[in-house]
Amino acid sequence: MRILAMLMACFVSSATTGWSQSARPEMAAAIDKQWGSLPAEISGPYRYAYSADGYNQDRDDVAGSAMAVAIFDRAGKADRIAHFHFNTNFGGAPSHAQEHRKSALQTAVLFGIIEEENGNDAFFDVARSPQERLDAIDHFAGEIKKTKASDPLMVVCAGGVQTVYLAVEEAIAQGATEEALRSTTFFSHSDANEKTKRDDHEDYRNNWQNLKTLAPASRFIDYRSPLVNARRTGGVQPSQNSSAWNQGPRGGKGQGVKDWQWLADYGDAVQGFGFSGTKGEWLLTRLKAAGAPELGHNANAEGDASDAAMVYVLMGGQTDATMDEIKTFFCGPEPSADE
Repeated sequence: MRILAMLMACFVSSATTGWSQSARPEMAAAIDKQWGSLPAEISGPYRYAYSADGYNQDRDDVAGSAMAVAIFDRAGKADRIAHFHFNTNFGGAPSHAQEHRKSALQTAVLFGIIEEENGNDAFFDVARSPQERLDAIDHFAGEIKKTKASDPLMVVCAGGVQTVYLAVEEAIAQGATEEALRSTTFFSHSDANEKTKRDDHEDYRNNWQNLKTLAPASRFIDYRSPLVNARRTGGVQPSQNSSAWNQGPRGGKGQGVKDWQWLADYGDAVQGFGFSGTKGEWLLTRLKAAGAPELGHNANAEGDASDAAMVYVLMGGQTDATMDEIKTFFCGPEPSADE
């Protein structure tokens, strides 16, 4: 039985239960205990790498990357984030990259995962400068090389995989072992992301199939797998865009945060970057910004955190989550590791 079954509804807040909603070893231990009931392909003591496109192609990452960081934090797994890079789709208005930067870096700072927005850590904006992109590839390659059966790596591919490909290529060139590659799993929920490729552009020359050819020893879980996109009623949904994590088409244009309003009651108070409020209120600003016309964003992306659903699934959540289940994950009381 998955961890969500142990949690209650959102109205039970930290104010009434007396526990903190920051990253917690107890939550992580409770989730760890559930691994035996999860499919073998996604169970184990994983370190996590996250790769997001965003920028011009997928403005929903402005919501998704913030929510992904928040899920790691809520699950007590923030210390297992080995690598996080974003803005891998180049081009578009600068506001797209800037808003995504806020969602990844500022969320990580406000949630206490990294110390500063431009620090020497595991988070990289690969569109900010050529050097930062090279640094991201080097760092990611290093994480792949040190992977082993007892310390596996799960790579969440929330976009095209060119930057991921370059990191794997570098790791192999630098002597990554067969065990390291065999202990690395690539996880994707979207056919569009897996197909992204442009032979006429050096930043898009390699897609999911090229990555599989490069690293045949690794495990690949794609959008067709019930491990990421299963429906409880049977079959597989096209992507996590079909789940409650994407409220854009559900709320109506410009109304994508309507059913996310419960987030206002989630989490400890945080302050910084001109913001003061709960963690959940911060997340609401990111969900709203994904579809903000004044930022040049399509209003259909408002409330779309679908890429983050992959992290939620890896933490033990349902592949076809309802909003009530998402709400319970975030706002239920502290589970006991003994449950």
